[in-house]
Order: sequence, then C-alpha cells, then structure tokens
Amino acid sequence: MTIPHFMKKTRLFFGRMLLKTHYRESSETISLVLSALLIGLLAGLSAVAFDRIVHYMGIGFGLLRGQLGGFWGSFVGVLIPIVGGLLITPVVTAWSPDVRGSGIPGVMLSVSNFAGRLPKRIIFWRPIASAISIGTGASLGSEGPVVQLSAAVASLTSNLMKLDDERRRNLVAVAAAGGIAATFNAPIAGVLFALEVILGRFTNKYFGSVVIGAVAASAVSRSILGPDPAFFVPDYGLDSPLELPLYFVLGILSAFVAVAIIRTMVGVEDSINRLKLPLWLRPAAGGLLIGLIGLLLPAVLGRGYAITGDILQGEIVGIGLLLGLVLMKMVAMSVSLASWHSGGIFAPILFIGAAFGAAFGQLAAQVFPALNVTPGAFALVGMAAVFAGAERAPMSTIVMVFEMSNDYRLILPLLLAAVVATLIADIFHPESIYHVMLSRKGHSLLRLRESDLLQTITVQEVMDSDIPKLDAEDSIKHLAEALLSSHHHGFILTTRDDSEHIVGIVTLSDLENSRQEGITASTPLREIARRTVHCALPDEPISEVLERMVRYGIGRMPVVDPKDRRRPVGFVRQADLAKAYYQALQRQRQAENDEKATRLRELTGQEIVEVKIRPSCPLSGKTLREANLPAESIVVAIRRGGKTVFPHGDTKLQTGDTVVANVAPGFSAKFRDYFVKVRAGGEPS
Repeated sequence: MTIPHFMKKTRLFFGRMLLKTHYRESSETISLVLSALLIGLLAGLSAVAFDRIVHYMGIGFGLLRGQLGGFWGSFVGVLIPIVGGLLITPVVTAWSPDVRGSGIPGVMLSVSNFAGRLPKRIIFWRPIASAISIGTGASLGSEGPVVQLSAAVASLTSNLMKLDDERRRNLVAVAAAGGIAATFNAPIAGVLFALEVILGRFTNKYFGSVVIGAVAASAVSRSILGPDPAFFVPDYGLDSPLELPLYFVLGILSAFVAVAIIRTMVGVEDSINRLKLPLWLRPAAGGLLIGLIGLLLPAVLGRGYAITGDILQGEIVGIGLLLGLVLMKMVAMSVSLASWHSGGIFAPILFIGAAFGAAFGQLAAQVFPALNVTPGAFALVGMAAVFAGAERAPMSTIVMVFEMSNDYRLILPLLLAAVVATLIADIFHPESIYHVMLSRKGHSLLRLRESDLLQTITVQEVMDSDIPKLDAEDSIKHLAEALLSSHHHGFILTTRDDSEHIVGIVTLSDLENSRQEGITASTPLREIARRTVHCALPDEPISEVLERMVRYGIGRMPVVDPKDRRRPVGFVRQADLAKAYYQALQRQRQAENDEKATRLRELTGQEIVEVKIRPSCPLSGKTLREANLPAESIVVAIRRGGKTVFPHGDTKLQTGDTVVANVAPGFSAKFRDYFVKVRAGGEPS
C-alpha cells in the first residue's frame, strides 16, 4: 500500500468515526429535548387538571353549605371531610400508600436512592386521592401531587424508552420543575426547585432539559388558565432603607414559625399514632378534626389560594385574626398529613407565611407610623421567609415570590429575610420539613448520607505524625535532594532557633517555579517559601479540610496544635483524606449489609452467607448444578469483578467469585465447608 493511499484510507476512517460520533451525540440531544418537552407538557396538563378539579369541588361543596345554612350547613361542613377520608381510605391504606401526604419527599428519595424509579400505580391513584382530599377540605396543596404524578409519568416513560439511570433522574427533575412551574406560573422557580431540592445539586448536564420542561409546563398552564400567577400581588416596593431592619427581624421570627410548623407536624402525628386507631378509621378521624377546625375558621380549609391572595393584597386586617389563621392553618395542615390525606405542603406554608408577615407588618405600622409601612409587602416577604425556613430552599423561594410579585424593588427585603430565616431555622432544627418526613418513615437520602460521612471522620484519624521539616536556611538544592529521597512533595520550614514552630512551607511547585525564574540552587528556602500556611486542626472533620484544600488549590496541609496554631503535630494530604473517606464509606455499606442480613434472619430465620472462591477451591470451574450444593441453601447472587451476577444452574463458578447464599439457621458453617473440602462425589468430607 502506498503512503498516499494509506493517508486516504486513514482520512476516510476518521471521517466516518467523526460522522458516527456527531450523529450519536445529535441523536442523544434530540432525544433529550423531545423527552423533556413531553414530560413538561404532561406536567402542565396535570397541574391544570388538578387545579380545575379541586377548584370546582371546593365551589360545589361551598355552595352546598351555603344553601343549607345554619345547623345543617355546619353539619355538612363537618361531614364532607369525613366522607373524603372514607373515600381515600382504601387507596392510602392498601392500594397505594405512596400517595399519602406530600409527594415531593418520595420524589427526592427516588432520585437519590433509586435512580428516579417510582411505582406505576401512583399515576392512577395519586390524582384520585389528592383531588378527593383537597376538594373535601384537607388543608393541603396541589403542587406536591402534581410533582409526584409527573415524576411517576417520567419514570414510566424512561422505562418504555429504555433510558439509563442518569437520564431517568434527569426526566424526573424535569417533571418536578414542570409541576412547580405550572402550578404557580413561575418557571424560573420551578427550575431552581428541581435543582435545589429534588436533585440537591446544580449541574449543566441537567439544566437545559429542566428549563425546557418548565417552559413547556408553563406554556400549557398559561394557555388554559391564563398568564396570571397563582397569587395577584400589588406593586409593593421598599419605600425607605430604614425598613430593612424590620425585614431582618421578620426573617428571624419567620425562622421560629418555620420550626414551629415542623414541630407541630411531628407532634400531631405522634399524638395520632398514640391513639392506635384502626387503619381504615384514621383518614376519617382526621376528616372529623378537619371539619371541626373548619367550624371555627373555614378559611384554613383546602388550598387557601383565595385567602392567601386577600392577605397579600392587604384585605384581611387584624393582628389577632391573622395570628389565628397562622395557628389554625398549622394545625389543620398537620392533622391532614398525620391522617394520611393526600396533598402537598407548598400552599399551606405559603398561607402561614403570608398571614404571619401581614400580622408583623400591621404591628410595625402601628409601632413606626412615620415609616408608612405597607403590611402587604411584609406579607409577601414573610411568605418567602417562612417557606425558605421550613424547606431550606432559599433560592427557589426568593425567585418564586419575585416572579409572583413581578416587582424588583422588593428584592432586597426578599433576599435578606429568606436567607436569615434559613440560617436561623437551620440552627434550631437542622433538618428541613422534607427530610423530617423521610426520616420519620425510616428513609435517608444516599447523597446526604455520603455527605454526612465526611463529617464523621476527623483529621487526627488520618494525619501522618511524621512531619516533613526543613530548615529555612537550607538551600534550594537541599530541597531537590529531599524531594528525591522521600515520598513527600512538600515540607514545613522551621528555624534553627525554633524548630517547633512553622515559618513557611515549600513544595515541588515552588522548586519548579524557582528553576523557571532562574533562581540559583544555593538560595535559601526562606526566599521561595510561602509565608501564608493554611493549616488544619486535629478535631476538624475531613470535609472542611478537603473543601479548604480545593478552595486554595493545595494538596497537603500541616496539622497544628489547637492551643498553639504555629506548632505542627501532623501532616495530612488530600489523597489521605479521600482514601479515608472511601474506607469509611465501605465500612458504612458493610454495616448496612450486616443490618439487612440481621433483619432477614429475624424475619425468616434464614442467614446470609458470603464465601470467597479461592484458587484451591475444589468447586472452581464447576457449574452450580455440578457443585451439588445442599438443599438447605439457595445461591442468590455471585459478585464477580465488581459486578453482580444473578445465577442459574449453568452458571460456572470462577476463582475470585464471592458466592452469596441464603442458608437455613445454623447451617452456615457446613455450607462454607463445601468450598474448602469436597469429596469426589460432591459431598463434604
């Protein structure tokens, strides 16, 4: 073959490869856009359907109560939530318990722990249960059900399209963004909520498709329900910078309201649990309590959009009345959740925040009349602050309220109050309301568990007590020799007069820089050393030290005495911290496996046994059928090369495999014997 012919063939080969790669990437992009568009449209339709069903059910029952009036109107008002509880009982107790309460924690769990997989039954039962619950008076919102329904549709769509786990997570995030965007006509807030709460991280990989889904859902919602946001807000603004301290105080107080919401929810649920009601009676009993609350203050029933709008427009006056709405809405929401009614917590928390903010604003107007305070503006900011404090999602909350108000002049109070509320609430109750809901069901998010693991390992557990030191008067040549003769890439500098305290640090990069700058090899190290030395403390968690190393772009750090910050007691490297973390992660996963094995043994009496196939194992190279393992055991999995093989009779055992089996109680030792000493006939000797 001539050289020109070879070059032509090479160009053709790489041209085809480039064309295939471009075609594959284009196809994936088109698929991503189309699937995000589809899920966004479905989320928008779901939001519209929910809104109309709940709206007209509320109107119908309201007219019925109004027509009857007097005693019978009140009786029907109490009866309707009871009937609603009875209607949803078979759904929430037997057919689909997943649809109890807010669906957002379930979506968070599915994305974090199950690659976005949700049960298909949610698609059918969630709209039925939520429409009945909210329509008959449960003090819950429709945004959570819309998010979970859309997420379940996204999960099913991903399965039908045979998408991988990462794409499934992506589409579930798209569904969440679409549900929030369509419900509140706030597409930007929907995008941020999906990234901030559902995914728990901001990445370019998800951003584009999430935006497409939110835009599509909002377009559907606006075309059917109109362009107006969920609440109409007058044009409020910041009339004077002197109001900012008041908004700061509102943020602090809103944090305590947010914590009170969480603790009320937990307390009411514990109280109902202690009653030990039959399962079939719990939703109806909750309905009775909801109906009785409605007798005292009907405004707290249902989603409360109209009342929230009136509060924001300043049409509800009276500090006592507003605080009464705060308290009763808090209790009504908690009762609805504790009795397994189906609905979200967005709308109730926004209601509570608006009422509390309005009460604070009216009080401020009385105390500081010269400021001309507008209570409605404080209602809007209070809504954001309480919501951010309860859900720990300040960015999406600020943007949502900003989109609803459409007034940039309130951005400073919104930012100030929401961030202050989040920080203060995090001090007094570290878990958000969604994480509390998950933890009370025995769940935790894997992404949080791995993050928390970084907090459990301290620097002193992994630091090297062999501290690499050089004298500040040593030459650059001496540094080069020390780097070659040791495994260290950095040295602490001390002086001859004081060898116990740090005066600087030099690393391999400092040596390279000195050579590039033409500095002679006889130059003392103090001339090229860095005087600013970032240090770690022995009792610090490795998460904080790793974060500092990444921030400052360094790979090693001295560990110093807490009582004398210049005296080194150890040395730690970024690689050491990462290695320690992964070792701890392996220990945690092993502990989880041991816990599962214990639960299996307690429930069934069986034990889980793992046996490694050594090179000397007589069963290596045989199929499971040929191994003739005892009837008291069942091989459930084989771990091979980092993968899990689900075995059958023809699966051949290989050296290095780990055989996982369920065995009868007390049979584990005998089972292990089959892998170390076997007769010719296959029976243990």
